[in-house]
Amino acid sequence: MNNLIYVIPVVLIIAISAIVVRIASIALKMTGLDEKKAYFQAMSAFTGTGFTTKDSELMLQNPTRRKIIIFLMILGNAGIITVITALVISFARSDIVPVITNVAIILALTFFLFMILSHKGVTKFLNSKIESSLEKNPPFAKRPVEEILRVAQNYGIAEVNIKNDCQDMGKTLNESSFRERDILILAINRKNAVIPTPKASDRILPDDTLICYGKLSNIERIMKKE
Repeated sequence: MNNLIYVIPVVLIIAISAIVVRIASIALKMTGLDEKKAYFQAMSAFTGTGFTTKDSELMLQNPTRRKIIIFLMILGNAGIITVITALVISFARSDIVPVITNVAIILALTFFLFMILSHKGVTKFLNSKIESSLEKNPPFAKRPVEEILRVAQNYGIAEVNIKNDCQDMGKTLNESSFRERDILILAINRKNAVIPTPKASDRILPDDTLICYGKLSNIERIMKKE
């Protein structure tokens, strides 16, 4: 039983590490990064492997992403050192049979933890809670209009988050003020689905994120109900 003293901190650190990486990946996603890319970069930074990819430029150019990555690197190094130390002590003070038992227990609990965190229901619940908590902080707060790319002077591509009080909520794209102001809706991001090249008959629903192209000042005016 004494040998389990070294197993508990290892499993606990692995569990905390998995949660930290999950939080960081959602935080990176909320800065505009693709979900899969956000998770890869969070895992890479935490473990110190694979972060020298061309996508690292996306991290360094954004101050919020840069802070997240630095935080992950510091925590990752501390966690890995702690795990290695606990394992070395366990190996040094145990016979071969208890060591094998400890490793088996750690692997089994790690696999069990992975299965829990990979479950769709658990993942959805955790993501929702983490995202709602992060939104309370200014760097992650969703803005009505967020510019993605400035194509030409005064024109660009922007994300528009639709709220219940939006003047165009419930209207079709053909009926909306976006069309009146010559703003093209390139895509609609709705929950976990994306509607590419939406039709004029598609309706704008609450919590939709519209990918728009047009005069940026016109897009701002629509969200300000002018």
